[in-house]
Amino acid sequence: MRTPCTTATVLLLAMLAGQACTEKDQLQPDERTAIVFSAVVSGDMPLTRAANEINDDNSLQSAGFGVFACYTGLHKYAESNANSSFMYNQRLEWSSGNWRYEPVKYWPNGQGEATDVTGDNPYYVSFFAYAPYSDGSNTCIPSCILEQESGDPWILYRLSDDVAGQVDLLYAQPLLDQKKPKTGSKLEFTFKHALACIGDTVNISSSAAGSGFEIRLKEVKIDYTLTAKARLVLWNRGTANWSVVQSEEVVTTRSVTLLSNGNETLPKTFEGQGVLCIPAEATGYPQKATAHVTYVVNYDDPSTAPVERTTESEILLKSLLQEGKKLEININLTNL
Repeated sequence: MRTPCTTATVLLLAMLAGQACTEKDQLQPDERTAIVFSAVVSGDMPLTRAANEINDDNSLQSAGFGVFACYTGLHKYAESNANSSFMYNQRLEWSSGNWRYEPVKYWPNGQGEATDVTGDNPYYVSFFAYAPYSDGSNTCIPSCILEQESGDPWILYRLSDDVAGQVDLLYAQPLLDQKKPKTGSKLEFTFKHALACIGDTVNISSSAAGSGFEIRLKEVKIDYTLTAKARLVLWNRGTANWSVVQSEEVVTTRSVTLLSNGNETLPKTFEGQGVLCIPAEATGYPQKATAHVTYVVNYDDPSTAPVERTTESEILLKSLLQEGKKLEININLTNL
């Protein structure tokens, strides 16, 4: 014989069903609140010499950027063994006035009763970004942390084999411990340059110059010894977080010829042939620039034959290179 439900029993079941529904709603992503982004390029960055210079918002929109996001639940990023599976090297592209990506991700709601826009106990997500985006086909940005690996997300950067093929690199200040915002709010990344530039301006002069002779430049070449590759760790405190990779060749060399078979008077300035480099080095592998200058001293006295000389000067770069900055090279010829 079937026992009828009492009024009290029916009421209790209804209350339990309501509680279960509320808990489920708070645990699941809210598809009314998609995660959306905005991005700006820090305005204090000088131009660098690269095939894809990213120096303003327009050039960033052309390049696109990559995002890693770490979901850490009820705990903040610093308290977690996070991985980047929530968003893994997600490509952001500029389209119709907005940054877009597929598939769209939604904010997790948190636990407990909803107050304002999230649960009493919010779920946290931390976001990291770099530019330009690379899927691994970019030879200068060939790889990154694996999706299943824990730890701060990173990308690998290698110097281009060809100076003319240099690739710019920017990183964003991380957006840590974000929780579900009000509908329509955007996460804004602020991008900075991660690389330095050396030799974009080279000045050659002589403090020994005087009357009775003139100096003519014949050859000018600069050989660079530079860190070959490093990981750019995207967790940072507002400055680029580099970790040099010490495998295979730790350093590499590049040469730039500024003048060949020339006949230039002093002072002379060469511009626009800088080399991008990583502003970090491994112990025992110094970065340096070695300038080779050949010049001819012509005397006013016709009885004194011209003298050709070659000088070599070396500059250690460790304490001089700064991310987002150009380092000039100044050469003073004194051996006349």
